[in-house]
Amino acid sequence: MSTTDRLTGSIGVTEATALLVGNVIGVSIFVLPGPLAGQAGPAVAIGILLAAIPLAFGILTTLQLGSAIPVAGGNYVYGSRLVHPYVGFLIPWLVVPGVWAGLLFIGVGFAEYVSVFTSVPELALIYVILVPFLLLNIVGIRPVARVQLTLVGLLLVSMLLFIVPGAVAIDPGNYTPFLPNGVGPFALAVVSLYFPLRGFGLIIDLGEELDDPVRTIPRVLLYSALIALTLFVLLVVVLVGVMNWQELGAADAAVVAASRTFLPPALVPVVAAGAVIGALTSISTTYTGFSRALMRAARDDVFPSVIARVDPRFGTPSIALLVLGVPPLLLAPIAPGPVVLSVWLALSVLTAAVVNAAALWRLPTRYPGRYEAAGFQLPRRALKVVSVLTALTSLVLILVTTLRLPWMIGLFAGWAVVGYAYYRFRARSLAGDGVDLPERMRTLADHE
Repeated sequence: MSTTDRLTGSIGVTEATALLVGNVIGVSIFVLPGPLAGQAGPAVAIGILLAAIPLAFGILTTLQLGSAIPVAGGNYVYGSRLVHPYVGFLIPWLVVPGVWAGLLFIGVGFAEYVSVFTSVPELALIYVILVPFLLLNIVGIRPVARVQLTLVGLLLVSMLLFIVPGAVAIDPGNYTPFLPNGVGPFALAVVSLYFPLRGFGLIIDLGEELDDPVRTIPRVLLYSALIALTLFVLLVVVLVGVMNWQELGAADAAVVAASRTFLPPALVPVVAAGAVIGALTSISTTYTGFSRALMRAARDDVFPSVIARVDPRFGTPSIALLVLGVPPLLLAPIAPGPVVLSVWLALSVLTAAVVNAAALWRLPTRYPGRYEAAGFQLPRRALKVVSVLTALTSLVLILVTTLRLPWMIGLFAGWAVVGYAYYRFRARSLAGDGVDLPERMRTLADHE
């Protein structure tokens, strides 16, 4: 890889924390709890806590891997270098359709809440959010971070306006019956609630663009987890406490509907604005994080090398961004419901979590020098425990999805099989040019 293919942007702790907080507390926190409460009942209030269990182990895994090997497209690199080349290939292969689904999910949520203010058609609103933030990401990581910092500040104000007075307005009777439809819908709700929590993984895809990444990654993860998880849990608890679960399931823009039960009418639009801002923060970082994994795979020639191109003016992976950003624009007219969209991306991220767990297990033996020099270091015994628990908790959520939505798992597995055929074809094609693709995928680049 030439130096012209390197990402040239650089951001510090504050900007990176804003990126992560905005990525986690995005539009999903405003869109998902309402329909999930309608399916699972008030128990959705503790669903976020259960979804945070695999997240906790995932954060420790991210801390260790990100501190030891801070690279662009970390999930792809850890899978290919520490587990197996094909396993690494599967990460971008499975995630890219998930990102398309995720972008559509955010666009649909944005349109749902903007409709509080305007009667513009939903499809037009989806384009209004997708296109400008795609262009912003092409312009550079620093402009993205500056915009994100402002938006996150506004988002926090809106959330606190809902949480603080809403906590006083909670009716304990709204928490009963706690599980009206049984365990099955609740278990699927836990999987769906894991969808926004995947946002913390963004940090390991930005390693190449962080100031002093070995020290920055642990600090950013700590700060963003404290802020995002606290606000996420409080909002869901208040939401199901101020409004009946059946009414939440039937309501459009459920958080706004709930806020009308206790806020003066003049302040309700401020809460709705928070959902709109949440869509803006999450759409931006969805482009940012996943484009780096796609770009990094293309550097290895897993995908056509043009996808690895870094724009000489802006220093961004412009082609990778277009690969992620254009298909959702074409698919927007037929976008399915938000829960279906969230489950596909959640499955993609859970698969990446299992791969990262295996990578964590192998880190001390495959790259002992990197492990010893990492800014955050789990003792070897604790490392293995975290590795096993990360894999097990993620596999449990995948199993829940298998039992509740077998057709989705079938589609997911089918796409992986198609990916294997492509991977073998790509390896054979490059072998004809004297390139050993699997061997290339086992080796870190000189700058990594």
